[in-house]
This record gives sequence, C-alpha cells and structure tokens, in this order.
Amino acid sequence: MLKWLKRVVLLVALAFFLFVGLFFAIRNGQVITLDLVLWQSPELSIALYMIIAFALGIVLALASSSALLFRLERNVRKKTKQLVSLQAEIDNLRKASLTSELSERE
Repeated sequence: MLKWLKRVVLLVALAFFLFVGLFFAIRNGQVITLDLVLWQSPELSIALYMIIAFALGIVLALASSSALLFRLERNVRKKTKQLVSLQAEIDNLRKASLTSELSERE
C-alpha cells in the first residue's frame, strides 16, 4: 500500500518541479555570456545557467555526502569486526573461568 503512495507522491513532486522549471525558463529567457578571466562561455539563457549551477551543486553535494557515507560504512565494518573479536574473547574468558572453578572443586 505504501509503495503506490510513495510513487504517487514522487510523481506529483516531479511534475511540480518540472512545472516550476518550465515557468522559470520561460520567465528568464534572456541570453547572456559568462565572461570569466580566461574563458568566455557561449550565449545561453539565464535559466539554463541557473539550472546548470543547481545541477552542479547537487552533484557536488552527492559526492561529498557519498565520501562521508563510505567512511562511516568502513568505520562500522571495522567496529563490527572488533565487536566479534571482543565477544569471542569474552566467551573464552567465561569458558576459562568455568574450567578453573570446576578444577578447583575436584
């Protein structure tokens, strides 16, 4: 049930953003060139430059968050291995203490 609701919400959000993007492109149709110190861009509309900047920001944000996510996952794997090792050590110590208690009783 939630799967179709999620799809509907995603479809409505996508349609909304497409409508806003189309409206933005129509309202900002002026053609400009970006003149950087060593490079001059081709003539494109303001809306296209804004969309390119927005997409570039999304890509950079995804790249930086992915790097953080990979580092955290590596840390979790390392801590999980440590946990297994420490649990094995606890089990060995329990067995050793039980063995020593049994040998003392005899």
